[in-house]
Amino acid sequence: MRPLAYIALCFAPLVALGIYWYCRQYYAKPFLRLFVVSFLMGAAGIMVLLFAELVSTWLGLNNIRSLKRTLFYAFITIGGASELGKFFFFRYFVLPDKTIDRPMLSILYAVITSLGFSTLYLLFYSLDLFGTRSVFPTTLYVMIFVPANMMFGVIQGFFLGMAKFMKARFSFHMAGLIGAAFFHGFFNLCLLTGDYKLLSLFSFGAMVIVFILGLKAAYTKPVSSP
Repeated sequence: MRPLAYIALCFAPLVALGIYWYCRQYYAKPFLRLFVVSFLMGAAGIMVLLFAELVSTWLGLNNIRSLKRTLFYAFITIGGASELGKFFFFRYFVLPDKTIDRPMLSILYAVITSLGFSTLYLLFYSLDLFGTRSVFPTTLYVMIFVPANMMFGVIQGFFLGMAKFMKARFSFHMAGLIGAAFFHGFFNLCLLTGDYKLLSLFSFGAMVIVFILGLKAAYTKPVSSP
């Protein structure tokens, strides 16, 4: 891998530091503690993906030879396992914290969790620990993977935040997990097939949805105590 690609691996932690530097003036000291916890929980979520990769390799499912294999690998092995790992650690180790007192903060910390996940994932990716690679150059892959995972974090953070403060918690939990997994899977499908046009359309649609969810979270007031 070229030196530029190694430098690009710092992209996710640098974005996280930038968010912290911007937000620290608006939040109290507990913000830093939960910020670090969220980042580390995101990194811990990589364990679910590694387990899914091992099982997929053992069963021969990541040997992509057909459309069905490609769809399974993109949506289940990568998309589903990645978002399940982030969901589990964010849901049980970050979201219950009293610092998160409104849906917008749930989105913020979910994004930080995604950045922690992205940091460790891209390191493992650069070391060729995953059986199947995209057709994109490594440096380009790194630069689009981080913002994409931030968008998945917004989707999951929105629904889990709504689950904490609104009724029908199970429905919101499942919507957050399935929604993020679907978008993550579709993103990987574009990368595996090298379809730049589809990736562009997907990115535009995802950004619109993320913008709408962000506005919804910003104007939603909790109706019940967590």
